[in-house]
Amino acid sequence: MIQQYGISGKARHMPANRSDLVSDLRCFNRFYTGLIGLLDETLTHSAYTLTEARVLFELARRSGHIATAPGKAGFLARAFQIDFGPAASDIAGELQLDPAYVMRILRKFSAAGLIETRAGPGSLRRRVLSLSTRGEVALAALQAAADRDLARLTADLGDEEAAELSGMLTRVRHLLGGAPASERNEIA
Repeated sequence: MIQQYGISGKARHMPANRSDLVSDLRCFNRFYTGLIGLLDETLTHSAYTLTEARVLFELARRSGHIATAPGKAGFLARAFQIDFGPAASDIAGELQLDPAYVMRILRKFSAAGLIETRAGPGSLRRRVLSLSTRGEVALAALQAAADRDLARLTADLGDEEAAELSGMLTRVRHLLGGAPASERNEIA
């Protein structure tokens, strides 16, 4: 049996049954989603759902994404600057969402002036999809609100506790395969 060390520092044993681990993960998920308000209609009391905020973040992260569409549909889409299909597919794949759902979010963002398309470098047939100035402001406000919420959440932690929590979060991401390579090398 593998020994693990809990938050109290006392040794504890790995559950013999993996269903206990699944139960522990589900319990933590319920705790954390409630703690940070993910079950609320919108994220950080904004006009955006968590999914919309994540798509906004992905658009900013992918600054300058090229959107193209072939054939007659592509011509009309380019003429009216409404072809978000390639970007929707890429974002949907990364976030494991339905591409049609991401497309609806992108159209909503377009109607609200949060995103823009423009001619791509070197080709009028290629369109670059990015956040508009209004979209950048909306994202900055969301990020600032989330940062304030998390700072409030961790305000009572001492330096050692904050470092321990940071290490635990990195370790969890590493164990579940979500840590960037730069962090995976640090955790041995």
